[in-house]
Amino acid sequence: MGAAGDMIASSLVDLSDSKVAIVEELNALSLPHTQVFLEEKEQSGIKGTHLKIVIKGEVETPEHHHGHHHGHRNLAEITDIINSLNVSDRVKADVKEIYGIVADAEAKAHGTEVSEVHFHELGMLDAVADITICAYLINKLNPEKITSSPINVGNGTVKCAHGVLPVPAPATANILLGAAYYKSDVQTELCTPTGAAILKYYADAFEEVHSFSSVKKIGIGTGTKQLENANIIRAFLTEDNTVTELSCNIDDMTGEEAAFAAEKMMSEGALDCFITPVIMKKGRPAYMFTVLCRSGETDRFVKLVFKHTSTIGIRKYTPSRYTLERTITENGCTHIKRSEGFGEVKEKIEFEDIKKLAVEKDISVFEARKELSN
Repeated sequence: MGAAGDMIASSLVDLSDSKVAIVEELNALSLPHTQVFLEEKEQSGIKGTHLKIVIKGEVETPEHHHGHHHGHRNLAEITDIINSLNVSDRVKADVKEIYGIVADAEAKAHGTEVSEVHFHELGMLDAVADITICAYLINKLNPEKITSSPINVGNGTVKCAHGVLPVPAPATANILLGAAYYKSDVQTELCTPTGAAILKYYADAFEEVHSFSSVKKIGIGTGTKQLENANIIRAFLTEDNTVTELSCNIDDMTGEEAAFAAEKMMSEGALDCFITPVIMKKGRPAYMFTVLCRSGETDRFVKLVFKHTSTIGIRKYTPSRYTLERTITENGCTHIKRSEGFGEVKEKIEFEDIKKLAVEKDISVFEARKELSN
């Protein structure tokens, strides 16, 4: 049901198993004149999370993004506010970029320069809060890829400081250039400039997702408008279990060079890399260099293999695989890898801990493993 900044933020909070702790973190971000409260709300019988964002004692509403308010700020002043936030430099950079998208769209809509655009204070503080919370939570999740379904912008008109305008409002339409969106029968604005900017900045693609490899969690963010349909946004946290196998035959690299290339693949995040001795045509001894990577990273690893090996051709396969769920627990200073699934549970001590103890006590790894197991 569209895209509003607070609803996106609410769906991201709902992905967490510790929502109360997350909200405490959000209230420590130094958002000016802002308090964030956690609420459980229902929309059409669907329970979800709603972040009530209170600015100077007023509850955030969509109208804050369009209406008149006392006090105005320009983009330079907003940048100063962002620089004062208690967040990482990475999050600050994201917030500036996203608010810049909003500012550019407003300037284009009004036919003026970005430096000349003045933002109503409450609407600006609402937007900074929404954007900062989303940037903070997405940075915390650190996803490899974000996909958005086409955005439902609603229909009808919206009342703003400059009069009654058609949905999507001019600034929202400018932001959504190049993104997939559509009008529906819902006679209200469903996509705010802030919501549009957040999705435009983070989404790697706007497309209908027909299947997920593995859904880990679903976060539901609820809106405040009571509509005929459930006014919610859902965030699906998925894990891509598909892998790509890249392999090539190499007969003109030394063992040292091939070993360095394999180490480089692993340090870059390959799932596995191994070197197999093979006999090529004319009886030449060679290596088969094989890399396993996540399917979404295939192009990056193709470039890495070409860069760090002498090969001039790479074979690509897409194998299926079964994996057990893996977790690492600590028992004192010992790390235990636990793998579980398909009715099986396997545990073993991390070898680095075994090796460390063996070196410290000048004993064999067999003795070290036995000692750590007791």
